[in-house]
Amino acid sequence: MTTAPQSLQVAPTASAAYRATTAQHLITIVLAWWLLGGLFLDGWAHNHLGESLETVFTPWHAVFYSGFVAVAGWCLYLASRGWKMGRRGLAAFPDGYSLAAIGVPLFGVGGIGDLTWHTVFGIEVGIEALLSPTHLLLFAGGSLILASPLNAAWQSPTPRRAPRVLRWVAVLSATSVLAITAFIHMYMWGLLSVPQGLGWVQTRGELSAVLLTALMLAAPVLLLLRRFGLPFGAITVMYTLTNTAMALMLAPGDWRVPGVALVCGLLADVLCVLLQPSPKRVWAFRAFAFLLPLAVWVPYLGGAVRLGLSNLSLELWLGVAVMTGLGGLALSALVLPPALPAAALED
Repeated sequence: MTTAPQSLQVAPTASAAYRATTAQHLITIVLAWWLLGGLFLDGWAHNHLGESLETVFTPWHAVFYSGFVAVAGWCLYLASRGWKMGRRGLAAFPDGYSLAAIGVPLFGVGGIGDLTWHTVFGIEVGIEALLSPTHLLLFAGGSLILASPLNAAWQSPTPRRAPRVLRWVAVLSATSVLAITAFIHMYMWGLLSVPQGLGWVQTRGELSAVLLTALMLAAPVLLLLRRFGLPFGAITVMYTLTNTAMALMLAPGDWRVPGVALVCGLLADVLCVLLQPSPKRVWAFRAFAFLLPLAVWVPYLGGAVRLGLSNLSLELWLGVAVMTGLGGLALSALVLPPALPAAALED
């Protein structure tokens, strides 16, 4: 008499892929936005109450650091699941979340250092609050956490036309990274660089901020386009959310810049649909990289002059707009460099 062999129960190996679900990515993004919202709230306080700040124990710091505790706890929970699967070290985190594994302790060290710094040297005012060493550690750690869902979506074994929700995960995570980049460079953010907070370029000296901001706005879009086919509205969401947060922090009540960002984002999305830029359509990728900044800065600078909010000459504002396009074109050569000939790959 024989018996049928029983199926073997094989435990998952440490080398098996461990990927977070789309729902888990979205939770990471929501909790990361909690942290990001606290950062912008703290930025508002430093910009509008800077001279009166005498302690680090403020409501906006509470929002900021509680957001970190929430997203860090969530990432560690994801790592605990990997640990139970037999994965160790950075591999315990879901694929792509190794950035968070580095960002969480880095942020923690920055937070402890920031408390010590404020206790010894007091509260920074103005640009010093952005560039103090402990704040730069916080920014670095936070950026790594914010970028983790994007990194995970990038590494997922899906084609360019990945499921729409996964592409939106990448877009929303990239939006978070763009927002924290804008925050760090608030003193050079070309869309809100006027000291009075009017949100319009008024002098020639502010045009350098325009060129830097143009590169920061173009970079995440071009990077996403190398990996994904962007859903319609992606650029609109990225530009509108980022500039709304910046406007609420620097010039609350002034909705002109968010409105311009909405219109320019829609225009860029239309260009993306028409050109269909991708690594296989290099000419379209290059053309889009040139036209993307123009879609922002021609309406912005031209509109400011048309409405009498800027005294820039036609040659100057139009020339600067073209320079932003050339910057986008140069950036595309870094994001999508020309293929190397076979001979160049030989040792």
